Amino acid sequence: MMSKWIRLLVLTAGVSCGFISSVDADGRAISPTTTVASIHPSRDLGRWEGWGCSLAWWARAVGGTGNADDYSDLIYTTRSVGGYPGLGLNIVRYNIGGGGVNQPRENKGPKLQWQMDIRGYWVDPDSTKPASWDWTADLNQRSIMLKARDRGANVFELFSDSPMWWMNYNHSTAGSDTGGDCLMPANRDRFATYLATVARYAADHWGINFGSVEAFNEPSADWWKYANRQEGCHFDISAQQMIVQKLRSELDRLGLNDVAVAAADENDVDMALNTWKAYDASTREVIGKVNVHGYYKGTEPYRGANRAALRRAVGSKRLWQSEYGEQDASGYTMADAIIRDIRDLSPSAWVYWQPVEPDSGAFGWGLLNATYVDTHDQIRPEENTPLVRVNRKFFVYGQFTRHIRPGSHIIDVGDPNSIAAYDTASHKLVVVTVTHDGVKTIKYDLSEFSAVGETVQRIATTTAPLNGVPDWKQHADHFTLDRRQRAFTVTLHPKSVYTFVIENVLP
Repeated sequence: MMSKWIRLLVLTAGVSCGFISSVDADGRAISPTTTVASIHPSRDLGRWEGWGCSLAWWARAVGGTGNADDYSDLIYTTRSVGGYPGLGLNIVRYNIGGGGVNQPRENKGPKLQWQMDIRGYWVDPDSTKPASWDWTADLNQRSIMLKARDRGANVFELFSDSPMWWMNYNHSTAGSDTGGDCLMPANRDRFATYLATVARYAADHWGINFGSVEAFNEPSADWWKYANRQEGCHFDISAQQMIVQKLRSELDRLGLNDVAVAAADENDVDMALNTWKAYDASTREVIGKVNVHGYYKGTEPYRGANRAALRRAVGSKRLWQSEYGEQDASGYTMADAIIRDIRDLSPSAWVYWQPVEPDSGAFGWGLLNATYVDTHDQIRPEENTPLVRVNRKFFVYGQFTRHIRPGSHIIDVGDPNSIAAYDTASHKLVVVTVTHDGVKTIKYDLSEFSAVGETVQRIATTTAPLNGVPDWKQHADHFTLDRRQRAFTVTLHPKSVYTFVIENVLP
């Protein structure tokens, strides 16, 4: 039986157009005003490295508990876990800490939260030999990194929020007293040595080969002021340039010539563009990858209008959207951001900040919410991290991560609300579309491919399941493709994310 919602669509199409021209994939009437989204395989926008998240706080909180494997499966595999579809992330950003343990001279600060106090390895400033460093520190976060590796994660980045506490003016990782530079100039070389040495040790002892190392996190921001609730450090442009150069030298000295120096991980594209323009030519030369965070001032008016400008400025260098988060638990804001980032910023990877957040008033920041348990950086299998909530945002992220896989090539699609990826090995085409307030009918034109498969797999997640829109968290079905025209037409619900997968597509 035709549902009331579908009958309404048919009636609306007939009234608004005066006649019915054809039907969509579900047999619903469509009109001549249908949007045509042509997919252009010849316009290759680059190879996709993958999707990821940072470890840091959630990994310290979850890593020591008895059900850490369940969270790792949900995040780093595509298996179904407890009825939920795993995300299959392959990129891991590991947060090298600067905190100490029971060191009287360290200034922790009254607001620094335990899960945000990431413990560092170079605990004794008088000991320059890595053999004497505390390599047992940060056990929980490191354990999640190894679980991710064992589940197939294959791209690793080392990043710092703050140098070791004793390297900073005020002996704190929670910001400087003034909001200016935290790191004492005399310790710039030591800071670079610290980062490179941990990367070397990870390769030799943990089986982790970091592909890139980043010394900064939002370095130009003025909010890293003591006492902060988290680690953070401001670096002036001159300090950034000196550290970038020194880090490159230290990586090379330790035989890590293929490990890229990443910079500068600014808060948004506007700040990132200003920082890049301020760097001199020699600094730009040694930067192998440009990172930028996705924090902007809202979705409309168009957020981060300098996306395309930043891409043009850095030229052919690798570029990541390396951190993103906000409190819209529905995932709608995030989905819109992913589409715009990939179309305009043209990164080769897209990374979420914290996939597991504590259950609090700002629960939407997490894809999952859990009750954090402090195991004091020890593995305690008798403790569990209770899962409190799976936000709709989790399913939305999976619309992208489960289907646009590493090694695919992002290709051009003629719809501003869609992205497309083609896997040359499997001959699979994936299109993801985000709809907005109204019902939308789109004809996806694949005629530039020489051949296409018979069926389309459609996966949908609704971010606003009210007013007659079905309550989809993840809904999948198949329909037949018009192989002669090499096209398919669908009518889409408002405020929803659709993924279409077509097999046996030949260029």
